[in-house]
Amino acid sequence: MDFDRDAAFPMKEKKHAVSKSIQLKEVEKLDNPVKSAILKGTQESIEFFLPYLIDKKIPTTFYFEARSANIFLDKNPEYLKRLNQSYFEFGIHGYDHEDLSGLETGLTFPEKDEYNIISEAKKKIESLFPKDVIGFRAPYMRKSVNTNKILESLGFVYDSSVYQETISPTFPYYETRKLIEFPVIKTPKNSKMRGMYTYLWPLLESKRNLEEIISNYLELVGNSKDEISYISVNFHSWHFAYNISQERYLIEREIKENLKSFTKLITALENIEDVRFSTPELWLKKHKKVLVKS
Repeated sequence: MDFDRDAAFPMKEKKHAVSKSIQLKEVEKLDNPVKSAILKGTQESIEFFLPYLIDKKIPTTFYFEARSANIFLDKNPEYLKRLNQSYFEFGIHGYDHEDLSGLETGLTFPEKDEYNIISEAKKKIESLFPKDVIGFRAPYMRKSVNTNKILESLGFVYDSSVYQETISPTFPYYETRKLIEFPVIKTPKNSKMRGMYTYLWPLLESKRNLEEIISNYLELVGNSKDEISYISVNFHSWHFAYNISQERYLIEREIKENLKSFTKLITALENIEDVRFSTPELWLKKHKKVLVKS
């Protein structure tokens, strides 16, 4: 799960992201990285799906945007304990959901500045939770030419910022001498799965129905050629409660419907005999020795 401000949106000439819900309506907030981090959707989503993850003890990785995590937990300190489960893993998703590539903002970060952003984000999350942060997911799934080197120097073990086009489960690999990549699947457009990302955007935006999403995941599992291959199920902290295409927050009934769809997908996967829920950290504890270094 990418834990970030509601529908983080890159804007020209701004180093921090802004919440999609305010980008056209509250111009006075856009220059302030604190005021432009709206967490209404994240708050409402987490109230519904976190109890499900805890009740089912589902291993989950939270890639925290540090600013939003700090704001959220300062306002809701009870979640410090609720998130501190042994089967939850914590990673970094930038400090202010920065576009490290500069592709959309037109701004690039000098290597020292990018180092400081990632370093401060890591320190912030490790100050909130008694766990080492070893994973990284780049905001917008885009890194700079310096990101991998910075991650290595800060002691990150793995990254998950690369889309891999495939119709089969992936196998983690060394992207550099020290850094392991856990790719995110995107199926080819000319495949039966029609360019499906394993982010749940299409489902939560009503672009694809639940039956199709479940069918696609079951096909990915069925295409597995290795018993320790890896498929990630990816979503955002706000996406159960905010619809981007409609630019609106959802009512409680709609949030519950999104949660129901999510739980049906998880149940369908859970019922497959050889499927085991995991996180990159848990996977590496069992299987790192089989990876071949580049």
